[in-house]
Amino acid sequence: MKNLRSLLAGAALACLAWSALAHGDEDHSEPRTAKTSQALALAPRAEAQTDAFELVATLEQDRLVLTIDRFDTNEPVVGAQVEVDTGTEQVSAHPSSPGVYWIPQGGIGQPGRHPLTFTIETDDSADLLTATLEVPPPVAIAAATVEPARSMAWGLGGIALLAGVGLMARRRRTPSRTHSPRDIE
Repeated sequence: MKNLRSLLAGAALACLAWSALAHGDEDHSEPRTAKTSQALALAPRAEAQTDAFELVATLEQDRLVLTIDRFDTNEPVVGAQVEVDTGTEQVSAHPSSPGVYWIPQGGIGQPGRHPLTFTIETDDSADLLTATLEVPPPVAIAAATVEPARSMAWGLGGIALLAGVGLMARRRRTPSRTHSPRDIE
């Protein structure tokens, strides 16, 4: 009976853990710089370079994150004035870490091709970069992120099934206590 209680307690704890995984580790402050390779592969991105600068623009959550470095030395560009022209508006980028800037997603989060123009001004140079950000339809991104939830559901279903089989086996194995006439004497 003790083993059955342990099995049922473990199954209950596994079900409670599901809600913690469903949150999605959302951070609503600065954009996270460490990403898994799968998430980076799925994120829409645009690249541009000139003789002075290299730029990678990645669409993450609700922001367009710009990583800017010097072309010759590959060192991050710190303290630059960065403006992004999306075709419908011109937005100043906010620095978040050395060489990393961000702007609100705005209309560029919609599926389609978005031509972007980046103006970068530092103390010693200024440059204009152009790139095109291609955003796929949301179905393509959502289909790739459904798989972990599906495997978690199968795993929890398997645990519940095993707990039920264990309970039935335990109830069947318990011998009934009937007294024979010899026991009374």
